[in-house]
Amino acid sequence: MTAIALLDADPDLADAIDEAERIRARTALVAPSMEVEAGPWEPEPLADGGVGLLVIEGALLREVTAGDVGAMELLGPGDVLVPQPDEAVADFVEAAVQWFALLPTQFAVLDAEVVQRLSQWPGVLATVIRRMAERSARQAVVQAICHNPRVDVRLRELFWHLAERWGRVHPDGVVVPLPLSHQRLADLIGAHRPSVTTAMGELTRAGTLSRRDDGDWVLHGAPPEKLRHHRLAAAL
Repeated sequence: MTAIALLDADPDLADAIDEAERIRARTALVAPSMEVEAGPWEPEPLADGGVGLLVIEGALLREVTAGDVGAMELLGPGDVLVPQPDEAVADFVEAAVQWFALLPTQFAVLDAEVVQRLSQWPGVLATVIRRMAERSARQAVVQAICHNPRVDVRLRELFWHLAERWGRVHPDGVVVPLPLSHQRLADLIGAHRPSVTTAMGELTRAGTLSRRDDGDWVLHGAPPEKLRHHRLAAAL
């Protein structure tokens, strides 16, 4: 593993440190860095005292399968994940966890040694813990989206939800550079793939959503009215 300076890799962490302390913190807060290529991935649990893996760049899919039903979560920069063995997921229901790197992904390993150094700057450690709560909140939004009875509405709201984080404004709309297949989209919104394919056709014909040759998705038009405070609304 190589080393990575946390405050350079994730500048938002520096906001939790007094300016006078940042030079010392930048030197001290160095963590092991790990990179994984796109494809299936099996994270190893950290030793006792470690917090988890901080995503620096990339995108990951986490799928939890219970019986014949699965649920999927999308993670990206700023998220903190805690690798756990399958038996730690549930006590009474047989469940399995699978990870997939949607894009090449880089992590900062927040092991016990790094956590000990982080304790000198409680604000940074608090930011890391807040990131965990934010990850949970984002997943709760996706769960709410999944309850909409219309698959086309679920897809449109999911893409605007993803655009909040990954979207880039281009002349032809908001580009979401995530190579999500119809099957993965179905897993994210709790639908069947044929239903997603049908809904995609409807959204494409309506001029709401399209896909580029490189696999990126493009949202056209303004966000739904209830998302009028979306960070991209002003740019559009």
